[in-house]
Parts: sequence; structure tokens; C-alpha cells
Amino acid sequence: MSRLDWPAAVADVSAAVAWLGGRPGVDGRVGLVGFCFGGGLAYLVAGQTPVTALVSFYGSALPTVVDTAPLVTVPSLHHFGLSDDYIPGDVVARIRGVVMANPDCEFHTYEGANHAFDNADFPMFHQQASALAWERTIHFLSRHLPTVS
Repeated sequence: MSRLDWPAAVADVSAAVAWLGGRPGVDGRVGLVGFCFGGGLAYLVAGQTPVTALVSFYGSALPTVVDTAPLVTVPSLHHFGLSDDYIPGDVVARIRGVVMANPDCEFHTYEGANHAFDNADFPMFHQQASALAWERTIHFLSRHLPTVS
């Protein structure tokens, strides 16, 4: 992660968003869902690229980018565990303070959930937090990216 070429990564994801938005059967609306490192990368992309919505699960790159990245203004949803061994509670609170400047932002925390709480193959999988986060995610995406007939 420390050697990632951020501009190249953002450009790659932005190109994928543009390609997907132009595909037959896609009405141009594209949402991003990122987990861990991908949650921070998706945040950076959403701040610079026309996307319709963003969902970030325990965005581990957010602590290093959220203070300098453009504020995401599209609807966004963030999930963090309150027992995260990787992202301390005070950092989660700082992230919350920044991203909630967007009036279309939702931010949820999960008591007892560690980092990667949604990964069923991870020792710290938290079934209740995962289920609730997905319920919220599906509801959020259905509002902002409804199925087109």
C-alpha cells in the first residue's frame, strides 16, 4: 500500500467507471463499493469522478487521504467497527467529522466489530454487524441506484 501510485490507481478506477457507465443497458449511473483499502480508494475516485453513489466498508486508506482529498458530494455510506484494531476510534471519529460535511452522507458504526467485520473468511468476522451493514447498504443503493426497467 505504501508504494501505491495513487494517481494511477484513481485513473484506473475512473476509467473503469467511465467504461461501465457507457455499457449497453447501463443508464450512465455507476456506484462504487469499496472494502478496506478499496473503501479509501473509492472515496478518492468519488471526489474526482462522476459517480452516483459511494459505499465504503472500514476504509483503511481514509485516515491518510480524508483531510486532503476533495469532499465527496455524492450520496455516500460509511461503515466502521468500533473495535477496529487497525483504525482507532478517535480516527474513525475524525473521518466521520470530515465526511459528514456532505449532507448526503450516512455513517454507521458497529459495537464489537473489528476491522474486516464483513469478511466471513476473516477471524474477526462479525455476523450481526455484517448483516446490518448489508441491510443498510442494499437500502442505500436501492434509493440511489434503483433498478431501471
